[in-house]
Amino acid sequence: MKDLTQGPVSRQLLGMAAVMLVGMAVQTLYSLIDVFWVGQLGPNAQAAVTNSGNLMMVAMALSQMLGAGTGALVAQAVGRKDHEDAHHLFNQALGIGLSVMLVFLFLGWLGENAFSSAISADSETASYASAYLFWFIPSMSLQFPLSAMGSALRGTGNIKPGTLAQIGSVLLNIVLAPLLIFGWLGLPRLGVAGAGLATFIAVALATVGLWLYFLRPQTYLRLRPREWPARAATWWRIIQIGLPSAVEFGLMFCYLMFVTWILRPFGAAEQAAFGIGQRLLQFLMMPVLSISFAAAAVAGQNYGARLPQRVRETFSASLKVSLSCTVVLLLVAELYAPSMIRLFSAEPAVVVGGTEFLRMIACNLFAVAVAFSCFGVLSGLGNTLPTLLSSATRIALIMVPTWVLSHNAGFRPLWIWTLSVAATVVQMSMNLYFLRRELHKKLGPAVAAPMPATRARGAESAP
Repeated sequence: MKDLTQGPVSRQLLGMAAVMLVGMAVQTLYSLIDVFWVGQLGPNAQAAVTNSGNLMMVAMALSQMLGAGTGALVAQAVGRKDHEDAHHLFNQALGIGLSVMLVFLFLGWLGENAFSSAISADSETASYASAYLFWFIPSMSLQFPLSAMGSALRGTGNIKPGTLAQIGSVLLNIVLAPLLIFGWLGLPRLGVAGAGLATFIAVALATVGLWLYFLRPQTYLRLRPREWPARAATWWRIIQIGLPSAVEFGLMFCYLMFVTWILRPFGAAEQAAFGIGQRLLQFLMMPVLSISFAAAAVAGQNYGARLPQRVRETFSASLKVSLSCTVVLLLVAELYAPSMIRLFSAEPAVVVGGTEFLRMIACNLFAVAVAFSCFGVLSGLGNTLPTLLSSATRIALIMVPTWVLSHNAGFRPLWIWTLSVAATVVQMSMNLYFLRRELHKKLGPAVAAPMPATRARGAESAP
C-alpha cells in the first residue's frame, strides 16, 4: 500500500502514471500485434480482426464499471485508514468479476456467428471474424477478474504487480501470435484463429500470475473466498460509481459499430483503415489515459482523508501534464500517420483511409486531455455520472448528423471525423462545468494555499 495523502502531488501523479502507462501501452499492443500479423493474410482477414476487436468495447464497458467503482472505493478506504473495508470491497469486486466472466463467456459464444455476419462487408470476412472470436471471447472474459484485482491494487497506490502481469502477457503474445497464425516451428497453421488463441493463452497466464500475487502473506489485500458471494449493499456501492462509466463505454461500442456499419458500402479496405487508425489513436492516447487513472487514485485517497486542497491540486497537475504530452502526440500523428498505417497494411486504399482518419481525429487530442483530466478527479470523488452525460452528448452529436449525411451522394468518411472533432470540444466544455460544480459541492469553496512563512514576513515588512 502507498499513502498518496502526503508528499508532492505532481510527483505521485507522475510516478503512478509512468508505471501505469507501460501497462496500458502493452495492453493496447495486444490488438496491434494481431492486426500486424493478420495483415499478412490479406485485407479481409485484417478487417475481420479489427471489426471483431470492437467487441472489446463491451468487455471494457463492464470492466470499467467494476474498475471505476472498486478503485475509487478502495482508495477512499485507504485514505480513511479503514483496512477492513478495503479488504471487503476488494473481495466483493472479485466476486462480481468472476460472475460477469461466466455470463460474458456464455453469451459471447452464443452470439458470435450473428455478430460476425452483422459487422462484415462480405461472407469471407464474416468467416474470418467467427474463427477469431472463438478464442478472443474467452480472453475478453478474463478481463473482469483482472480488472477487479488491478483496480483494487491501484486504489492502494500499488500498480506494479498488475503492470508486470500485463507486460509478461504481451511478450508472450508477441511470441505466440506468429507461431500459431503461420504454423512456425511445427505448430499447426491456424490463421486468424491462431491470433485469438495466442491472446487467450497470454491473458490466462497473466490472470494466474496476478492471482498468485494475492496469495503472498505480505500482500495488503488478501483473497477471502467467503466474501465473494454477493452482498447487495456492497455490490451497489461499487456498481453505482462504475455504472455511468460502463454505460459510457457501451455508448462508445455503439458508436464504433455504427461507424463500421456506415463504412460497409466503402468496402473491407475502408473498414480495415478505420480499425487500424482507431487502435493507433488508442495507443497515442495512452499517456493521457494513464494520467487520468492515476489522478483518480490520488484524488480518491485525498478525498477520503478530507484534504480538499490536494484534490484540487491533483486536477491542476494532471491537466498540465496531459496537455504537455498532447503536443508531442499531435505532432507524431500529423507527421508520421502514413508510416504508422503502413506498419500494418501495404494496401494503398487502407493507407490513404487510415492516414485521413488519424490526421483529422488527432485534432481531438487537446480536448480529450482536458475531458479525461476532469474524468479522473470526478472518479476519485465517486461521481462518474457527469462524464456519462457529456460522452452521450458527444456521441449523439456525431451519430445523428452522420446518419443524415450518409444519404448524401457525395458522403465521405472524412465528414464523420470532422463531426467528431467538433463534438469532442462540446464534451470537454461540459466536463469542465461538471467538475467545477462537483468540487464546490463536495469540497466547498476553493481556499488559497497558505503563503510560505518567509514570504509572509517579507509582505508584512513591506511599506
